[in-house]
Amino acid sequence: MSVQSIPSAVFRLGRSLAMLALALGLAGWLAACGEPQVQPLIFGDAPWQSGETSAYAITDLNGDFAGTLQYEIQAAPLAEGESGWSLRRETIAQGDQEVVTVEMTDGTYLPRTAALERTTPAGVERVSTVYANGQVDMTLTTVQDVTTYERNQIPSDARDQRTVLMLLRTLPLEGGYAVRLNSFLPVANLLDRVTVSVTKQEEVSVPAGTFNTWVVELDTGNSETRAWIGVEAPYPLVKFSESRNGGL
Repeated sequence: MSVQSIPSAVFRLGRSLAMLALALGLAGWLAACGEPQVQPLIFGDAPWQSGETSAYAITDLNGDFAGTLQYEIQAAPLAEGESGWSLRRETIAQGDQEVVTVEMTDGTYLPRTAALERTTPAGVERVSTVYANGQVDMTLTTVQDVTTYERNQIPSDARDQRTVLMLLRTLPLEGGYAVRLNSFLPVANLLDRVTVSVTKQEEVSVPAGTFNTWVVELDTGNSETRAWIGVEAPYPLVKFSESRNGGL
């Protein structure tokens, strides 16, 4: 499945408006001077402001329109009194709707809770997730309204996989930059060790405009994702490609 920006996609930050673009496809990569040296994982301040939204169009492998994708980020105080963010992602494709909301801390962007609701012609299924010090508690409700519970242990520094693309915007990207992080996808109970590498700087033109970007590769060992992140603040996600449907 591919995703491509639509001219009506709008990136809102304060009073400014900038259009974003998103495209999916598959591609390998080879660093010019071998593998870059992995650096410590250090996140920067959030480049977005509360209320930022961005909308995208999904296309299939033939480039035909297949649906829409929208992100929204809001400030969200957490239960522990911490300041945090709520990231909402809504996907509508092939008659199905999926809404994911992840609450995460400010600065470290560690997940605290996540909720998924997927609506299909067969009905609605839900997954509720609570993260706490490396423990993940999930409540899964099927379209038949059958509820099950599952508890798993993951690294305490794992980020929710649905947030990783946006979190690239908080990293100190530059030529030769590389870092590793853990990500977890509750729906599939999937834990990945992701290597993030900047391969080059590239100017890309999309329906929303022309952007100077860092080309970033995310490699899990069995799947690859490529993202184009704007060089200038607020470092927008301009487009991406992924080799694992249902991944990042």
